[in-house]
This record gives sequence, structure tokens and C-alpha cells, in this order.
Amino acid sequence: MIAGTAAIIRRMPLITCPKCGQAYDVPGAIAVHLPNSIATCVCGEWIAGSKAAVLARLLNPDEVREIDLKPYQVDAAQQPQAPSAPEAAPGTPRSIRVIARSGGNSIDRVFTIGKHPLWIGRKGCHIDIDEADLDIRHCSVALHGDQLVVRDSDSHVGTFLDGQRITEVVLTDGVHLLRAGAALMSVEPTDAAGEQVQPVRLRTTEILDESMLAKKLREREQAAETPKRNILVCIDGPLNGQEFEIPPTGLIVGREGHVRVPDEFLSRKHFEVVPDPEGNIRVRDLGSRNGTFLNTLPAQNTRVHSGDEIRAGVNRFRIEQRA
Repeated sequence: MIAGTAAIIRRMPLITCPKCGQAYDVPGAIAVHLPNSIATCVCGEWIAGSKAAVLARLLNPDEVREIDLKPYQVDAAQQPQAPSAPEAAPGTPRSIRVIARSGGNSIDRVFTIGKHPLWIGRKGCHIDIDEADLDIRHCSVALHGDQLVVRDSDSHVGTFLDGQRITEVVLTDGVHLLRAGAALMSVEPTDAAGEQVQPVRLRTTEILDESMLAKKLREREQAAETPKRNILVCIDGPLNGQEFEIPPTGLIVGREGHVRVPDEFLSRKHFEVVPDPEGNIRVRDLGSRNGTFLNTLPAQNTRVHSGDEIRAGVNRFRIEQRA
């Protein structure tokens, strides 16, 4: 529980059906597989999985499994009850500035939060970020009393504030780095007036468009079948125009390393670009003096997407995939 906000209630460690209220006490070893599996309640309501998971199962039954939740049912009498203390009512509305960039799209907006929370996620949110590993509604920022509180919405990959995984935490003054899945953004409480946060609803068509999901699955399969080469391209700086293929072991960029750049603002070994086990390119700062930035945000161990720019010293780089 957050210090000074005793009225904020943590979620129960049970999976509950939103339709009938039946709870399931799923062991951790099983729960970790739920986001990429299919699970339904005894009433027939979907609890885990998505239409994409169903389509993937149809294409490859061995890839997506169905989990039987019946052994983990919890009787109503055994379900723990939440404390009766009410949540703190919202106080005076407060504003927050959010700056993010993903897939070539930039966001720089100020929101004023009052009665309703600010939602961040993949669909049907105030801030929609088209990232495959984000939940549809991933996390929120809400007003509790006079404090802004960041809360993870039981996402399957987690929400991180300033490098620490959080469930819910008070957002203090100053600029903070918020990571939801692979999406990075800066959040900062501000006195500036912003757009009022209103309730948002997710249209069923946004999550039940089987044709688009099937198309994405086919494109993913085709992309996986075609070998790709990852190229680091310098687009500004002393090596402008030069290109370097990224091997499976990665490339180190700095005044010394695999890619040597004559720039006094770079450390000897400034940053590294390396493929992760899934084949995605990540940029990792190597403890440099002046930092490494992906677009406008500090890069620690950050996934690089098409259109993103890596900035170090006076240099700018881009990652390109080629056949």
C-alpha cells in the first residue's frame, strides 16, 4: 500500500470472471502462460486469450494451448473480501504531460485528470500505442485525493516507473520514465491546463476484427520465413551515410569498438545494438558520460522499432531491416 494513501486498495491475487464473478486461484506456474493461451470461465466468458490467440491456435494447434481453469475454482465463501475502507475521492484536478514516440508517431500532450483515470494501452485508451506486447488497457494514471497515482492494470508484461516494476505508486513532481511493454514515455506533473480526461469505451469492433488479426498473423509468418539483415545506418555525424550490418553478437559504438566514431562527446564504448532472443534489436547504453537516447528518451535496454532514431553525442543512427 502506498505511504500516505491508505485508502488505495490492492487487487486480490485471484483471477475473476467479469461476467459472473467466479474466482480462480491459478498457480503462478500456470498463470504465466495465460496471456498466450486460451482460458474460459465455467459460464463461458473468456478470461484469458484473444481472437488472435484463437486464430493462432487454428493455424497451429501446438502453438497455443487451452487451459482448463476448473481445478482452480474458488468457492464464494472462500473468496477474500476487500477491506471496507472507501477509496480516497479525487481532490483538485491535476495535470500531467505525456511525451512518447512509437513506430514513427509522436505524442506530446497535457491531460487534466479529475474524476476519471487516464488510460494508456493498445486500444480504446486516451493514449493508444500500437505495440503488440501492450495489453489493450495496460496502465492508468488516476487522482486519489490530491495525489496522482500510476497503476498497472494487471498487464502481462508489467508497468515500470523509473526502472522499477510497479503495481501502483504515487507520481511525484519532476520528469519520470514510464515503460509499458516496449513503449517508453516520459510523464511529468505540471501546472499547465490540459484536455480534460473523460471516460473512454472500447468498441467491440476494435478487439473482434478477425480479418485484421488473421492478416497480421499471415504477415508475421511470411516475415519469419524471410531472413532479414539488420543494418545500423548513420544519418548524422562524422560517419554520416555509412552502414554497418549488425551480427548476432551485436555492435559496440563509441570512440573505440566495432563502430569507431571520432566524436569527443562519445565515451570509448558508448552504446551497443544487439538482437534479443526474439530477433528484435535493442539499444543498450554502456555507462556513457553523456547518455544514449532513443528518440527523446534515455535508452537503457530498449527495443528499437522501424523509424526510431538513436542519438549519442552529435550522432544520429537508424536501424533498417533488409532482405
